[in-house]
Amino acid sequence: MDLKNVIFIFGTVLTIFFAGLTLIFWWKIRKLKDLRTLRLGRLSFFALLFLWVTINGIIGSGLALTDLHQKVLMLLLIAEAALIFLILPMTIGIIVPISIVVLTIKMWRRESKSIGNLLLPIVVLTFLVVDWIHLSMGKLPDSWIWLKILGMVYPVLSIYLAWQFGIFFLSSWVYGRRVRKQRAAYHVVLGAGLIQGEHVGKLLGNRILAAVKAVRDNETILVFSGGQGPDEKVSEARAMQRYAVEVLGFPIERTMLEDQSRTTYENLVFSSQLIKEKFIFFTSDYHVFRAALFAATLKVDAQGGRGGKTAMYYRVPAFIREFIAVLNYEKRKHMKWVGLIVGLFIIVAIFFQVGYFWNHR
Repeated sequence: MDLKNVIFIFGTVLTIFFAGLTLIFWWKIRKLKDLRTLRLGRLSFFALLFLWVTINGIIGSGLALTDLHQKVLMLLLIAEAALIFLILPMTIGIIVPISIVVLTIKMWRRESKSIGNLLLPIVVLTFLVVDWIHLSMGKLPDSWIWLKILGMVYPVLSIYLAWQFGIFFLSSWVYGRRVRKQRAAYHVVLGAGLIQGEHVGKLLGNRILAAVKAVRDNETILVFSGGQGPDEKVSEARAMQRYAVEVLGFPIERTMLEDQSRTTYENLVFSSQLIKEKFIFFTSDYHVFRAALFAATLKVDAQGGRGGKTAMYYRVPAFIREFIAVLNYEKRKHMKWVGLIVGLFIIVAIFFQVGYFWNHR
């Protein structure tokens, strides 16, 4: 048996193995009883990873039998290396921060000029400062080896943060596609702040529009959920009902009001108590998955969530804020992991610093 056949057989076996792993993780995703979990993102990550390996295996096994396989494989390796080591780092380290700043400036000009809307540029600036400090540590003399080692905490924690964001993003993306065909007799629209205390803004209007468009029969009931804030003239529920009836032409007799809630938690709980059966909720696209996580925590029978369209300048910063909120929701778990990572580096730093002093006494 010549070398080409050996490579082909070995590559085929590995390809079948990883294809099997891909199917296993895909099957696990399909068998999830409740999609309102970050486990959805973790399973999706490994399914995509093994699918990528499988595709490369199929290409490699096929090329192993041709005379051009070395040149083609080299091109594939160069392309993948460029993607992993050049394009992705540039995207994460340069394009994303610049985009966040640009989009936040647009949001600051077009939406409320609040400190909260400047949170992400402040975070980006903080990361840039920490990056500069981390790079400066590489110039320290060997006598500061403990500080050099502790400086490695930053890239490790950055990888940890990137992993968590990737899982949140994948969970949101897969969840949105898995539940978009779900049907229910009730559509609950989650409230948001009113313009001038009584008018529905574009953000809230898109939620209502999405709920109306999703109606597939003449029996679906729209439930508008939102109380009256201290600076509002009417409840958000009443304003949303008026918008749906007067602007979108939805029959008022097929609407219900839940006008006591003040938060997403209360939107879901109070609506569930009012309806007492399964429903689909509608919110802004960036907020859907976090609302779904809330619903799962509260054991509310709202398996499906849909999102109204949001302008890109608002969606990206808002989605990152959603991620930060989910991190805060599981802060005890993350604090344990961060504490473990930092603790290990402190032990290693002490060990190497003592070794340095021992060798230079």
